[in-house]
This record gives sequence, C-alpha cells and structure tokens, in this order.
Amino acid sequence: MSSNRVPWKGRRYPGWLRVLLLFGLLPPLTSCRKERPHESVREAGGPAFPSSLDVVDLGGRQYQVTFRYRPDPSVESVHLAGTFNGWDPSSQRMDGPNGDGTFRTTVVLAAGRHEYKFVVDGRDWRTDPENPVRTDGYANAILHLGVPSAPGGPRAHPADRPVEMVPLAAHPAGVRELGQLLLQTDAGAAVEVAETWLRGHPMPLFSENAVTWVYCDPAAVAVGLSMAEVGRRTGYPMDRLAPERPVWAVSLDRLRLGDRLAYTYEVTSDRLRRVLDPHAWSATSRSGSPAGLVVEASPDRGRIEVIANLEADETGLTPRDIYVYLPPGYDATETDRYPALYLHDGQNCWDDPVEPFGHGGWALNLQADELIRTRAVAPFIAVGVGNTADRMVEYGPGPDVRSADRHPYLQFLVHTLKPQIDRRYRTRPEAASTAIMGSSMGGLVSLQAALLHPEVFGQAGCLSPSFVVFGAENNPYMSVVEHTERVAVRFYFYNGTGGRGADGAAGTRRVVETLRRRGWRDGKDLVHHEVEGAEHNERAWREELDAVLRYLFGA
Repeated sequence: MSSNRVPWKGRRYPGWLRVLLLFGLLPPLTSCRKERPHESVREAGGPAFPSSLDVVDLGGRQYQVTFRYRPDPSVESVHLAGTFNGWDPSSQRMDGPNGDGTFRTTVVLAAGRHEYKFVVDGRDWRTDPENPVRTDGYANAILHLGVPSAPGGPRAHPADRPVEMVPLAAHPAGVRELGQLLLQTDAGAAVEVAETWLRGHPMPLFSENAVTWVYCDPAAVAVGLSMAEVGRRTGYPMDRLAPERPVWAVSLDRLRLGDRLAYTYEVTSDRLRRVLDPHAWSATSRSGSPAGLVVEASPDRGRIEVIANLEADETGLTPRDIYVYLPPGYDATETDRYPALYLHDGQNCWDDPVEPFGHGGWALNLQADELIRTRAVAPFIAVGVGNTADRMVEYGPGPDVRSADRHPYLQFLVHTLKPQIDRRYRTRPEAASTAIMGSSMGGLVSLQAALLHPEVFGQAGCLSPSFVVFGAENNPYMSVVEHTERVAVRFYFYNGTGGRGADGAAGTRRVVETLRRRGWRDGKDLVHHEVEGAEHNERAWREELDAVLRYLFGA
C-alpha cells in the first residue's frame, strides 16, 4: 500500500477519504461525542429498550446510543449499518470482541425512527437478536428515539412470531439405496462411497414429491439445513442415513417449498459452522454470503460457482469470495469459449430478494438466463468480485489516479484474478471480449480500470458512478479522462437524478461530455442513459441491467 496513508481512529485511510470524513461528506467512522451523565431512557410510551442497547438522553432531542452484539466466537469484525449512516457496511466499526465476547460502539442520533443491522466480517448482514421490533421482509431492527412507534408506519412484529415450516417428506428411492449401501460399507470407506455418489447427484435432489439434501462430513457430530427465505431463516435437523456413518440427509415436501430459496448447512463439530454445500449445483448469495440455490439442475439455466476466500497475492488486500456465473449450455461442450464480465460488489449481483439494504440484488443470473434464452445476448461468463470492509479504499482512486501500478485492487484484478479465471474457465481472454462493470464506487473504479488497462478491459459499464463524493470541481477521475490517450474501450454510463446528490448526475454528464470531445461516439462506443428521479440503489441498477447487458453482449 502507498505511504499516502494517514492514521484515523486506529485505522489507516488515504488522504482523500480522510478529507471527506473531516468535512462530513461520508458517514463518520466513529462517534467522538463524549458521554454525559444523563439517565438512561426508554421509548416514549413504550417498553424499555432491548438489552443490546443503552440509550442516554443528551437533551436537545439528541440521544447517545450504545449498540452491543455478541456473535459466534469465530467472528473477527462487526460493523454497524443503518438508516443513520446510509447503510454503509464499513463506516461504523464496532470495538471488540471484549471479555464477554461482545462488540460495541456508541453513536449520537437525533430523535426519530432508525433502522439498523450488524455486518459481520464485512459480508454477513444480521439483525439484532435482542430487538423484537423489526420491519417486515427485510428484518431490519427498528429503534424509536423520543417518538412513539407510529401506528401508520411499517408494520413491526415480534421476532418470535409463529413460523410455518415445510413438512418433511420420505426420502426418494435413490437416497434410501445410498443408506443401504452405507450400511453394507465399512465405516472407514463410507466417506469415499458418499462422495462418489454426491459427485453424480448435484444438490438439492429433486424427485416427484420431495426435495432432498445429502451432506457428508466426517468431522461433524450434528448437521442442520438452514433455509434462507424472504426476511427469515428456517432450520431443519438432518438425520444420519446410516448409523455411525458421517452422512446426513433431509427431505422436504416439494409442493410446499416457496420460491427464491437458498440454503447452507449448520454443522456442529468442535464449533458451529455455516457451510456452503460443496455439491450444490448452483450457488448464489444471501445477506452478502455464499449460499446454495434451491433450484433443479437444468441445461437451460446458468449456474454459479464460488471460489472461496481467494488470496490477493502480494497486493496486501483482504481475501474475498469470487462468484462465477456460467451460462446455460456451458457444461454441454468442452470447446466453446465465452466473453467475460467482471463485476464489483460481487455478492450483490445475484438473486437475493432482500439484501443489500432491502433493495434486493441485481438478479444478474436470472436476467442473463432470459436474455441468453431469447438470444438477445450472446452467452457470457460473469465474475462477481466480493467486496470487503475496506471497500471505500479499494475502490477509491488510489495514491495516483493515473497510475494503475499504484492501485492494489486493480493490480489484483489484472494480475491475480483474471489470469486465474482464464485458466480455470473457457473465457475469450482478449480485451474486446472482456468487460468490467460496477455501481457507485464500483462505477468509478470500472472507469479507471478501463482507461488505465485498455489492453485488458475493452468494455466498461459505469452505473451511478459516485462523482458526488469528490465534488464537481475536485473530481480526480477527470484527470484520467482528460489526459489518458484515446483508447479502444466501449463505455456504458447510467445515472439517475433522485435522492441526495442527485445520483452524481452532474459529474457523470461532465465525464461523458469530455469523452465525446475526445472522440467517443454515441451509439458506437459510448452510451449515456439518464433516468429522471431514479435513486442511488440496487433496485435502480437491477432495472438498468437489461439494457447494459444488451449493449455489452448483444447478439
């Protein structure tokens, strides 16, 4: 990392980000308001605050709130995100773990209604288990300060409301036969037998009346199926298929299962672990973490593989999950090669109906399947690069916005990730067949990547690039646009005009106009689409995705 780092509240950030924090252009990293000896308060007209919160009335309709959260002992970091900091998953780091295993942080909030969640290890969004008042669907915890709960507002409900479970079903014949085979097999050979069977039966297994999950783990002493539904999780214990054999299974009534489901295994060994099914036919993401997709294997549907915790070699970056979408028909041939699209914030790109921030994901896998099926676009591979708690620094301009060599994240993409993807999957590696795309800060780093590495990325999608972060007159990216040689890159720019900062519309217009002056031609190698009133969120980007994919990969 560059020496252009400065200390800030125990962490190191580049100078540009520190300036933004100093002038209040980003949510604060920590609260520096000193504690005052006031009495703790409770919600007006309501019960005491949950045990995870300490609230102190500072006067002037200001409240000091201490948030506490105790996760699994394996958790390394927790951040607080909510309506009060723009749902930024990295701005409010919680101190800990303390001696009792809790993480805590203190902020000062104005009177009103606030929603929040805890972000675990930079990717897993969790509600407050001690706060029973939550929004429907998204399960964001709700905090009212100095105001009563509004009966006309979003309906809240206790966390322990009755949950409808899917009935169990009988195992299909093939699974019962596996159980008999395990009974006849020596215990030492049971793992090999089960793994061989699983390689030929991608999970989950769909039969006429049941959907079945089979999992093998010689270190496990108990296994459960954790199902992610809209706004909640349900759990189902799994039973051993044969006594003293490390193979577990559960079957659920196929007709009673809902849509848009995902799952993980809750595995108890020396500790409780949440495990992605290694035999899932397709993965996806839920609450920012990999999960198996509850979908029947089909050659007409694309699937997603996960490369877990990919190391960033010598860049010093945090390891991250990589999601790889393989188009319909990919497994039917060993010779066809495909263009590739690299996406930032990779855990937000798929079919999560809720996260991030209640807007849902981009549903790229669903949209790509349909566009490929109708031959509106050529089949392509999509590589979702998971973000980390250091997202703002990694996606920022770096110490020299015009130097790719001094930008660790771009170095990771170009010299570590892309070579691995090209070796592992049947890509067309040339620049003309390689695109990069992102939203917000991801839109900025996509612009920077394409201009500094045109030999790698021949196309770029820049959705709602966050030029507003730097201001109209201090936009460092204009230096790249104005001074980099005219390169053979096709650009797609999108922005709305709604919300705070008007979605950075002015900055996007300025960049697009500069590109025009430098020789880019509308409709040929440049598109700028502006949607009046659209805001800066995943819902807007999901709605724009169809047009972007048609431009990048139109058949």
